[in-house]
Amino acid sequence: MRKLESLQAWTNGRQLAREAYGLTLTAPLRRHFALADQIRRAATAVPANIAEGYALVTRPQFLRCLRIALGSAAELRTHLDLVVDLELLEGGAIAAVRARCDREVGLLIGLMRSLDRSGP
Repeated sequence: MRKLESLQAWTNGRQLAREAYGLTLTAPLRRHFALADQIRRAATAVPANIAEGYALVTRPQFLRCLRIALGSAAELRTHLDLVVDLELLEGGAIAAVRARCDREVGLLIGLMRSLDRSGP
């Protein structure tokens, strides 16, 4: 299997986590502790679950962790949409993070499909 660093889903997920976490450090979002915490947890869970699944070595375990990462990415996207709905950040400030999140969902789905096709 390839190195973890060669997986686009993991490298994009790390960048997504940095960007989303960074949003929570800006006003007024940083004052909304519960929402900021949820964003942080979901964002950091994406690359962490990819890494965990990769380290477990077996295809079924990797797929299980990728599904968890996908769930966290979908959760993060929902939280980011809520930030926009509540007008806690300007749309421009969050648009790039939302786009990266959408890309992450696509990368995870593609990786899971690829692993499913490659068989046991």
